[in-house]
Amino acid sequence: MSAPAASALPFGPLDADAWHVCIDMQRLFLEPGEWHCPAGLTLLPRIAALCAHAPGRSAFTRFITAREPESAEGRWRHYYRRWRSVTRAEIGEAAMELHDELRPLSRPERVFDKLGHDAFGSEAFAAFVAEAAPSALVLSGIETEVCVLATAMTAVDLGLRVVIATDAVASSDLAAHEACLALIYPRFDQQIELAETDSVIAAWTPA
Repeated sequence: MSAPAASALPFGPLDADAWHVCIDMQRLFLEPGEWHCPAGLTLLPRIAALCAHAPGRSAFTRFITAREPESAEGRWRHYYRRWRSVTRAEIGEAAMELHDELRPLSRPERVFDKLGHDAFGSEAFAAFVAEAAPSALVLSGIETEVCVLATAMTAVDLGLRVVIATDAVASSDLAAHEACLALIYPRFDQQIELAETDSVIAAWTPA
């Protein structure tokens, strides 16, 4: 019997208890507007591949903007005065929805709304992760150096294994995206693993 193939992941293969978390792949970011991230559209096939590889083990987050600046808390009021165009009163509720190609891949109970960058800022998401007790979180989505990073850092602090699918994350700022992958995530090389989607899938044995 031949020896099993070596995993492309630094700390070995992923098992059936791993979860994929897709961050903020919404119309808000994927359609023209002040927060447009054109590179996000190129991620759709790879995110779909992660969803298909481990059916039922993908969760999605949505960044829900303030209805208007004055309804936000603290410094978020200042933030939305600058970004008034993306408040729900201006851009509409439909912009908060997942991209049309991803909605059929999501389950309502596994779509978590958040008011800030970090997915764990959603009490429902934090409770889901605590109950699921995942062996790893595979992160995809946008933006690499903002909401994906914020979520990864909390997961690290919670002691979770974190894998970034490097070709399944993107940003509207290419320089920031590349710097995060090249300089920031590698600073946490004992806690955050970087691999392309095909390598993640090859290393992941679903149920």
